[in-house]
Amino acid sequence: MAHHMITLPSGDTVGFSAAGDPLSDRLVLFCLPTPGAGMFDPDPVVTNTWGVHLVSLDRPGYGSTPPGTRGSLIQHRADDLAAFLTASRDAARSSGATVFGPAGVVGWGTGGMVALSLAARHPELVDRVAAFQTAAPQGHTVDPASQSLPPFRMPSLGIAPDHALLERPGVRSRLERMLAAAAEQGDAGTAHDRRALADRSWAKELGAIRADVRLIYADDASDVGRDDGAWYRRRIPSARVVRVTSDGALALVTEWDRILAHVAPDHGGLSAASREG
Repeated sequence: MAHHMITLPSGDTVGFSAAGDPLSDRLVLFCLPTPGAGMFDPDPVVTNTWGVHLVSLDRPGYGSTPPGTRGSLIQHRADDLAAFLTASRDAARSSGATVFGPAGVVGWGTGGMVALSLAARHPELVDRVAAFQTAAPQGHTVDPASQSLPPFRMPSLGIAPDHALLERPGVRSRLERMLAAAAEQGDAGTAHDRRALADRSWAKELGAIRADVRLIYADDASDVGRDDGAWYRRRIPSARVVRVTSDGALALVTEWDRILAHVAPDHGGLSAASREG
């Protein structure tokens, strides 16, 4: 379940969740995969001491966000994120609490497509992107995960139920909460994603990205990999492909500190004393 609700200028209501330091002026959006809702913090120990305000918005049909009326394109979701970032920046400025500059964005799986579309369509709002295990639309018109029906299980995320990292304290329970939140409206979210993934028009805008992009793939994941990274690299001048050797989809957990180092460099500008206090 989302922690908060916000009404966007479009009139659509969106649920969002937050983790990390709410006082940090380094905002990082986390775009969850299919299926996913609420918040999944890959490593709360790292997040809580990094100096970052981590926020995740539920896509239509997932968690607390109704299916909506604005259409199903990836671009619509990117524009929702842009509206959220603009509203957050304006609210912070008017309250005098903090000043948000450009945001970092992390996208997992299909969430990586939304993250890249946001960076392409709203370059003034995003300066760094990390897309993790994001398939290229070429040859991937529909993500197999979008065919899953609730209740959602680990294989929907490309994770074996007996993966050793699921026994790391908290990992399994955090993922299960994310999957449970994704199923709160039945299969409305995955149905919405199926419609979005059937359209590739968002990818035509990738050349407009100016943010510093990392495309991260685990060598031992069978669904996506180096060919997908190469596809994006040819279209995004600022992108670099990063390969990690193991842990599949759960490399997001083991690589979380490196991912935050990219999207929130220098710990969001907070000193070690501030982060640990």
